[in-house]
Amino acid sequence: MVKGQSALEYMMTYGWAILIIVIVAVILYSMGIFNPRASVTASSSGFSPFAVSAAVCSNSGLVVAFTTGGLPNGATSVSLKELYLSSATGMSGSSATTTGFSALSVASGSSFTATVAAASLNCTTSGIPFTASGALEYKYTTAAGPVTTNATGTIAGTSS
Repeated sequence: MVKGQSALEYMMTYGWAILIIVIVAVILYSMGIFNPRASVTASSSGFSPFAVSAAVCSNSGLVVAFTTGGLPNGATSVSLKELYLSSATGMSGSSATTTGFSALSVASGSSFTATVAAASLNCTTSGIPFTASGALEYKYTTAAGPVTTNATGTIAGTSS
């Protein structure tokens, strides 16, 4: 009888707190907080002096839009060479190289796109998260001579 009474007192004392915790957990679950796919958004890191402004992966390939920031060593423009992508997940392939740029020479503050053909990388299912590591090779001229270098980074998003 004593054990039953103490259990009842425990439930009466802490029952409201347990009920509130359960209600909050149900609300968070219904909002998708516990769904890892819902938290994947288009993002990028690295690629300095370039910034990824958008990345779209579909049946027809991957298109990445870049914005050019401040160029190194006083360069006024750079010549784009290639975009290498590797460690791709959520796509049909695992690596690709492209030379498909909307502009081959870009100045600070300008934008350009890089296109990876569907034969190399594509996303066949809509709504699936994708990521890829990459290196954007570019060339510029300084007072000391020409420089060829890479801007490395990662791209992530959800296929469309």
